[in-house]
Amino acid sequence: MKIISTVKKIILAGALISLLTPLFWSTNWASAETYLHTPTSKEEIKAAEKGLKVFHKRYPDAEESDFITDNIQAPLVKYNPEILKIAKKKNGDGLRKIYVIDKKHPQEFGKGIFTIGAGNIAITQGLINAKMALEPGTFTPKPHKDYDIYALSSLAYDYAREAARWYYGSDYTDKRANNLAMKLLDNVPFLSLGGRLMSDLRTAPEDIDREDRLLSTYNYLLEMSQNRVGFANDDIMTNQLLVADRHGDYWTVFAPPQYEVDALAKEAQAEDKSIMTRGEDRAYYVAGQIVWAMKNHLWDSSHVKMADAHKYFKELPKNIEFKAIVVTDADGRYKLIDWYLADDRYLTPNQLNDITLYIDGMKASFDDAEIR
Repeated sequence: MKIISTVKKIILAGALISLLTPLFWSTNWASAETYLHTPTSKEEIKAAEKGLKVFHKRYPDAEESDFITDNIQAPLVKYNPEILKIAKKKNGDGLRKIYVIDKKHPQEFGKGIFTIGAGNIAITQGLINAKMALEPGTFTPKPHKDYDIYALSSLAYDYAREAARWYYGSDYTDKRANNLAMKLLDNVPFLSLGGRLMSDLRTAPEDIDREDRLLSTYNYLLEMSQNRVGFANDDIMTNQLLVADRHGDYWTVFAPPQYEVDALAKEAQAEDKSIMTRGEDRAYYVAGQIVWAMKNHLWDSSHVKMADAHKYFKELPKNIEFKAIVVTDADGRYKLIDWYLADDRYLTPNQLNDITLYIDGMKASFDDAEIR
């Protein structure tokens, strides 16, 4: 399905272009489903302890991952208190330990990610590298910075899906686990549903199921946004995001690449800057975040604000100006739509123009944008 055949760009004036599919707003964004929580019995705890012994014998290099625990598991638990619970005592229920294996073979997926037992999860170093790599299909690792919410969202989806599998226990199906994983991500301010697109695109090229998964995720975003968020010509391999305003008019939001922050000082006026995140990955992330804002009826100028990005990221240089695009509801729930370099000392005129058009494209699609 092509959501629109002719794209109206922010720099052009003209008549309105109608949506091919009418918008039917509803608070029922997805079919209702009861998310199960698998209780952890004493028997299961004992079995898990035995399983861990076998696991450590088979993978002697296994290490607990503070990185995934702190940056993915903890936020998922914090923002999903009714679904996920950290074990507070031996027979409590909830998620437990995350181990990284095959650190000596970072180019190999191995088993990828799997549940050891009772919520304990193992993930290969190869999978971590692939999901957080600069380019899809590569295994080149890069040091993580807290502002790289794009790579983090990619890895978070795989972790959330594995956690969901354990929560469903014997009632597990791929569809149910995928749906719960998306729900978990959707509640975390800086993790995006678009991470699933990134995750699937970063999978090894020989994965024959990848195209089906990409289509499934894209259709999910279309459904959740009532066909208001998609990509030009329904081609996912692009940074050209399409966002429709409430009048049924699509606006182009070209996501520019995120430049390597650590290199800005020496590349300040360079047209060809080092890239931290591709424009495509940035578009996937933003698509998922805008969908959240739309389905919560928050995509308007009164709920979306530009803030100092240093408030959200400790590792951004203090002497460079960055802005965060944040949407907040009346209860204080928020989503970080994106962040961007706002300091023209580090931008050429062309780069500044690209960012301006990017932000203006979003604003043009607000629910309270005037008819043009």
